Amino acid sequence: MKISQYNISPNLKIIDSLPILFIQDERILVIADLHLGIEAIMSRDGTYLPHNQTQDIIELISHYLKEIKPDELILNGDVKHSFHEPTEIENRDVQRFLRAISPLVSKISITQGNHDVFLSWATKGMDNVCIYKNHYTKGKYFFTHGDKELPKVLPEKTKYIIIGHEHPILEARINKLQKIRAPAFVVVPMKKKDIKLIVLPAFSAYSSGTPINPDSKNNLLSPILRNDVNLSECQLYALDKNKEVFHFPSFKEWT
Repeated sequence: MKISQYNISPNLKIIDSLPILFIQDERILVIADLHLGIEAIMSRDGTYLPHNQTQDIIELISHYLKEIKPDELILNGDVKHSFHEPTEIENRDVQRFLRAISPLVSKISITQGNHDVFLSWATKGMDNVCIYKNHYTKGKYFFTHGDKELPKVLPEKTKYIIIGHEHPILEARINKLQKIRAPAFVVVPMKKKDIKLIVLPAFSAYSSGTPINPDSKNNLLSPILRNDVNLSECQLYALDKNKEVFHFPSFKEWT
């Protein structure tokens, strides 16, 4: 089946209307916020989820690694779900995921998210899996999870900052009645530099979303989105289940 690619820029492409970013000039696939093991944690807290997402994620990511053949896969934070030492089930799910996909790509780079405590336990013996505590850079691309403020000094070549953490969605009402919610990529220029910020939607189907609009500043999770951009300049790329991407221009153009 042919893979569809929607251009954010000539080198940045959304794959098959999924929360997958392909950086063509560096041959990198990027995903964020898998939250593996979330079912076990929510079950312990009293919420039952009938389906374990890990195998679905393995099959999906394996498919695109085989088809696109990137040089590198970046997991941009929150690979696991709990904030503490992983449960046996959570550790098993993370190990199963990494062992399944690591033979399919030369390097897996993980930028550690706020959920990724003790993640190194699950990566033992995997020589091509590298964990970066705060951020990771490749050419003009700067990867960080997004839960912390940016460093005061960025690499000189940086043109794009890519984060997760926020789980951005487009939320709107049609004719003031039907509410729609769709995961969305966010693209917005930084306030002070000639750099664009890209926020990836969550890869986990069980992750709740944060609506993005100019009035939502106080509800945002990432200090980068709260402090370093003007929300009125955000463009949204909403993902549809029928492999379509809907581009919404910046909010300031709506009014």
